[in-house]
Amino acid sequence: MDNAQTEPFDDFRRIELRIGTVVEVNDHPEAEKLYVLKVDLGEEEPRTIVTNIKSYYPYDKMMGRKLLVVSNLKSANFRGVKSFGMLMAAEDLEMGGDSLLLLDPSVDVPNGTLMSCGMETKGLRCEMKHLEKVTIKVAKVVDGKFMGMDIELPEGAPERVAAVIDGDKAVVLGDGKGCVMTVAGDIKDGAPAL
Repeated sequence: MDNAQTEPFDDFRRIELRIGTVVEVNDHPEAEKLYVLKVDLGEEEPRTIVTNIKSYYPYDKMMGRKLLVVSNLKSANFRGVKSFGMLMAAEDLEMGGDSLLLLDPSVDVPNGTLMSCGMETKGLRCEMKHLEKVTIKVAKVVDGKFMGMDIELPEGAPERVAAVIDGDKAVVLGDGKGCVMTVAGDIKDGAPAL
């Protein structure tokens, strides 16, 4: 008999999502569709992150940009360059759309700000298999509903937000203090974020 009990949003609590600023953008030396970024997460040194969003975001749209990073993801090698995190973006391509949009903070917050929805995180290293268990979607909030589920937004929140979904519950993806994650552009409601 399995005695392990899970609480709502238990899988989400394993992930550490932090705000960072892109301080350097370089082309990957061995892959023309990849960027090698340096991202300031409020740590001693900027992190190297390899990403495949080059065809969606030109250099000038990346440099100096604030974005959301999975900061406790196990490092991975991408064609000879080690990556220490992953950018969070929403995409509606499988829904018939044509958007891939980075998740943006709704207000300016310091680098390293934890976007944990006000929940305590577990402080564990996560792998892609853990990320795949978490459902994060982007949609408009209409009359206090996010895709039919009740959701509470802080005052001044944008109309379109990212939310973490667990069963029939949804919480806005944010720092729990007024900053929420949104996208700058149009995307189909229900677009998954990863």
